[in-house]
Amino acid sequence: MSNNVPREQIPVWTNKKRSILEITKTQFLKLVRFLSILYLAVWAAAPRASAQTPLGLRIQINAGHAQLTVTGALGTVCQIQWADNLSSTDRWFHLNHCVLSNSPTFLTDSNVASAAARYYRAVWTPSTNLVWIPPGTFTMGSPANEVDRDPDEGPQTMVTISRGFWMGKYLVTQGNYLSVVGSNPSFFQGDDATRPVEQVSWNDATNYCALATAQELAAGRIPTNCVYRLPTEAEWEHACRAGTTTRFYYGDDLGYTNLVNYAWYLENNDNTTRSVGQKLPNAFGLYDMAGNVFEWCQDWYGQYAGGSVTDPQGPGLGSFRVIRGGCWFADAKDCRSALRGNAFPTDSNLIQGFRVLLAPGQP
Repeated sequence: MSNNVPREQIPVWTNKKRSILEITKTQFLKLVRFLSILYLAVWAAAPRASAQTPLGLRIQINAGHAQLTVTGALGTVCQIQWADNLSSTDRWFHLNHCVLSNSPTFLTDSNVASAAARYYRAVWTPSTNLVWIPPGTFTMGSPANEVDRDPDEGPQTMVTISRGFWMGKYLVTQGNYLSVVGSNPSFFQGDDATRPVEQVSWNDATNYCALATAQELAAGRIPTNCVYRLPTEAEWEHACRAGTTTRFYYGDDLGYTNLVNYAWYLENNDNTTRSVGQKLPNAFGLYDMAGNVFEWCQDWYGQYAGGSVTDPQGPGLGSFRVIRGGCWFADAKDCRSALRGNAFPTDSNLIQGFRVLLAPGQP
């Protein structure tokens, strides 16, 4: 596959606040030994498609390892999550997916010895390509002293996401898009099943979500009250940060020395997109939240509210839709968790793709 990108397709980063086309342990404590059975059917945390056998989770600690025993109906897909404390709802992080080909099914967490305490739960999920993002409260935007900050990343706003949701573990791939829409608009082809789809507008992305919802409902693979959609900007940043307040979801990285382990961006892109899931994920288990392709969000682009808000959805009207996350053509600073971009909803180019969210109805 040629990596000769048409010059007219490459964004120009002169003013990225306009259309993106224009800018185009502590000791191993005794407490962990007393972790007991934690049963999680899919109650308020995650609505189910239909009545199912409740999931059971039993934990046994052995020589610094946690042996997890999961029970439930054969064929059930669930996500195993861990927490280091139970004081915040958003402190549940991804450990692994589990498909119950046998009941019980066994998994091991080898990281227990380094934790002061470790708690576990099993959350039913429709697919191993979706991860459960818990509700929680976080600070949206960046502080005034953040290195390489842009003015539109404030005022910082305390945001509460009141409902959890499932989110795509990966960017929507060309294979995903082809199977739902029947075409592949991407320029960077060759690994169609695993490269992110690009050259898709906001309108294309929302159309994909509607078609995918209809297909998955007809097949009985998602809860009957749920739809695929784009995340709001607040949902996206909550999912990206995964409980962090740093410049990136893995730390501040002031010298940009570790970004190469988490993102495809200008310094390592080889002038192309890359297959999803090759870099390290964030703590929620999401891959490529920084770099590869920008991700469309549901919101119109506008200024943050400031103060404290719950489930914000952006302005009621606007000219541009929000894009987040950086891309293969972006500088390192433009892959920060707070970085914002925007584009006309009809724009489609080589740096824009999307990721889906699955939740009941609209936000």
